[in-house]
Amino acid sequence: MTRFLAASDIIELATHDVVMAAAQHAADADAHGTAVMPPRLDVEVPRGFLRVMPGAFQGLMGMKVMTMVEGLGNRYLLLLYAQSDGELLAMFDAEEVTRLRTAGTTALAATMLQPEPQTELAMIGSGFEAVGHLRVMCRIWPLSRVAVYSPSEERRRAFAQRMSAELPVDVVPVSSAREACQAADTVLLATKTTEPVLDGADLREGAVVLSIGSTRPSLRELDRPTLARTAALLVDHVPSVELESGDIIDALEHNALAHDQMISMGAWLQNGHLPSRNGTRDVLTFKSVGTIVQDLALAGALLTANRGAGTDLGELCRLKPFSATRAPA
Repeated sequence: MTRFLAASDIIELATHDVVMAAAQHAADADAHGTAVMPPRLDVEVPRGFLRVMPGAFQGLMGMKVMTMVEGLGNRYLLLLYAQSDGELLAMFDAEEVTRLRTAGTTALAATMLQPEPQTELAMIGSGFEAVGHLRVMCRIWPLSRVAVYSPSEERRRAFAQRMSAELPVDVVPVSSAREACQAADTVLLATKTTEPVLDGADLREGAVVLSIGSTRPSLRELDRPTLARTAALLVDHVPSVELESGDIIDALEHNALAHDQMISMGAWLQNGHLPSRNGTRDVLTFKSVGTIVQDLALAGALLTANRGAGTDLGELCRLKPFSATRAPA
């Protein structure tokens, strides 16, 4: 039987503990090489693209299908199958799965790069991902003040007002990315833009930068000076980041960053440390493009935690029995 979980069902089931445990399980799978994740496939169309992300993880397999139409937005659908018999277990309206798994992964990376709890945070971006990330960051750290910048004064003020009312933190809109960067040791970028949104010279000495935008070669979020100051780049998946992130593609091409400075979250869990900061390379940076393993880990956890939420769709995909004659021994 197949269940469909809408966004409201996912919000009900996805407690902080469920989200963070799924992020940890995905990173552990990377550490132990137990996940299968082929390169994602993008199909370009005149006004956007279709993306398919297949993979397998701990007895599960599936794919996320994403569409993007310029000027309109995105749609996400996640299909979850059992490896044992190929049954379609569940379908998810994966907008919330994407937001939650991305925020959980960033929070896990933040605790790796910034092991001391932080009370201040800078944010650049005030949209869909920024909301989810701030909620999670307030759970992992005792934040008291967040400086937020986005180009639209109206949007950053509305974001600050809304999140200050929802969370036990003072969210303050600021008038520039520079002002945001100078307000905290940790800077979180959550944007969709074709141009970098900060100047690396504005970062505090020894800053930690968490970047979750720029998930296509045409997009940019980090600038070269930030990556030229980066001692180590923590990533969710090295091959995907090298292929998909416009920031990193540009930095590698212009020698602002070297391949050997990149380390996956799984490798960090195995090694337990990152390359040391030194001289002009005093910044630690995280770059995420998202992976199907993160999606499957959270989807599996949501299905396990399910308390009757969602809609039973019956047997959507009938089994076509295997009928080939076994060859003689």
